[in-house]
Amino acid sequence: MVGITERNQQKLELANAGFSLKYIDEWQPKTTLYRHKPSYYATGEVSEGVGTMVKGVPGSPDYVLRKSKIGLFPWVPDDGCECQWCVERMAGNAKAEPVGETPGAESNPAVEIKCAACDYKASGGSKVSAMSRLKVHAETH
Repeated sequence: MVGITERNQQKLELANAGFSLKYIDEWQPKTTLYRHKPSYYATGEVSEGVGTMVKGVPGSPDYVLRKSKIGLFPWVPDDGCECQWCVERMAGNAKAEPVGETPGAESNPAVEIKCAACDYKASGGSKVSAMSRLKVHAETH
């Protein structure tokens, strides 16, 4: 049995993952989840791609919360989805272009990444910092 403290914690975690706050009170016994992150075989091949349905899974908030941490949500992934996997996938569609050496950074060339949806160019001292800036920018779309 889940106490009020655990229910409130689940509500907070579900809200942070993009769920409605009332989901915990009105959940369905069974639901369909959609992959927002591909699933892979041990060989590295994709076994189930983004958008694949997983039908008939428990709809309880604790189960759905656990699955949301591995990229399974009850909504279809689209360009408006703000989960970490969709944002990374949209940022991954952008092209990384080395701009040249940044003064004072001997081993870290500056990197510029263009947004796939607009003319914004995220730049940083490394690809990781440029991708981070692009990810923050992608949340405005």
